[in-house]
Amino acid sequence: MAKFSTERILAGIVENDRIVIQYVYDKYFASIKSYVLKHGGSETDAWDVFQDSLMVVYEQARTGDLILKNTFITYFYSVCKYRWLKQLRDSSPSQHEEFEYKNETELYGYNNYVVQLDEELEQEERVRLYQENFLKLSKECQKLFKLLAKGLTTKEITEELNYKSTGFTYKKRRLCKEQLLKKIKENNDNTLKL
Repeated sequence: MAKFSTERILAGIVENDRIVIQYVYDKYFASIKSYVLKHGGSETDAWDVFQDSLMVVYEQARTGDLILKNTFITYFYSVCKYRWLKQLRDSSPSQHEEFEYKNETELYGYNNYVVQLDEELEQEERVRLYQENFLKLSKECQKLFKLLAKGLTTKEITEELNYKSTGFTYKKRRLCKEQLLKKIKENNDNTLKL
């Protein structure tokens, strides 16, 4: 197996280089899986943590905000560990009040990334919730939102969907939005009960 430098790994992740990404999976997944399994997770949890963390690294490297002081694995392992511990803390806060990652970030000099990681993980969670609940909407609401996302005007949407008037389009948009928000809230409430 070829060996890649930290810089090459980051560039490969940004460029979606299949060989580099496969290298990262082959080389590092076993240690992440071991950590997650030791701390109450499953192999599926480990895959989720690994892939989510890879996306966090991608976002940070893509924007140029990521300057590593140590090796890629040191940083990546910290991101994975942070992701898993945050997930544990969020699922049962009373059991995981002492969030040990803070000391590790100081040790490796990644304090500046903690806030950014939190924001990216929260944004990722919002996107996941939106996508899951968007798919539960009627086909009509989904189509309406897709047209809005494309930047069509209310008049163009009215014509595209063969609605009676722009007033009806506004009303339909409001109703679809309310349905989406209701589904998200229900999903969030159910998640909190678990």
